[in-house]
Amino acid sequence: MSSPERNGGPEVAYLESVDNALRLLVLLARQGDVGVTAAASELGVAPSTAHRLLSTLRYRGFAVQGSGRGYQPGPAFASLSVGESRGGGLEAVVLPHLERIREQLDETCHLMVCSGREARILATVEARQPLRVGSRTGAVFPAHLVSGGVVVLAGLGAAELDELYPPEGVPELDLDAAGVKRLHRELRTIHQRGYGLNVGRTERGIAGIATALRGADGRVVAAMSVSVPTIRYSAARVREIVRVLHLATDAANAELR
Repeated sequence: MSSPERNGGPEVAYLESVDNALRLLVLLARQGDVGVTAAASELGVAPSTAHRLLSTLRYRGFAVQGSGRGYQPGPAFASLSVGESRGGGLEAVVLPHLERIREQLDETCHLMVCSGREARILATVEARQPLRVGSRTGAVFPAHLVSGGVVVLAGLGAAELDELYPPEGVPELDLDAAGVKRLHRELRTIHQRGYGLNVGRTERGIAGIATALRGADGRVVAAMSVSVPTIRYSAARVREIVRVLHLATDAANAELR
């Protein structure tokens, strides 16, 4: 639907749904936490419409929702704010580093962000060798199962983790209380050693190794990962991949500051 300019200026064509989504983005950035009722009131729309808009922002990574009802700014905000002086966002900054990793390892590399309990692959640079992991761009996985997801989760504070993964469990993820405890232990280990692993947890025959990307405030905003067929997975290979990933993430993080 298009309507005239509302502020008495010249008439311009605009899409009301896009306008509402952009107003929601501004509201999220300004307030940091927005509920469906507050969003509906701000936009002058039905709560069901506000919920659909917020769900769309969440799907695209611009909003996240924990165990509560409110929505907060998601990781896609970081892709808008970092690298502004270079004329690009997170993906533009990271892509050359993924390409260099691919040149050194000839394995498939990914850029991954988290939105709530989900991890989304924003970009992929494929290996050139015949037996390789294909592009997963756009794919969404449970964050606690993939290497990039657990790296991002390991950078969260205890309160944020408890909101996403309450101590009593998350039934929709088949995580009981014991499973949540194991996850917290795994995340502490990842935080200490500096990289995440996923060996066949999401796709049989594929292993993933990931390290963290940090925004200007030092918080983990994304991850770079390398995916390899498990036939090429070994302790020595992991050490090599981690070394290359750490060099790449250090260089990318310097650009993101």
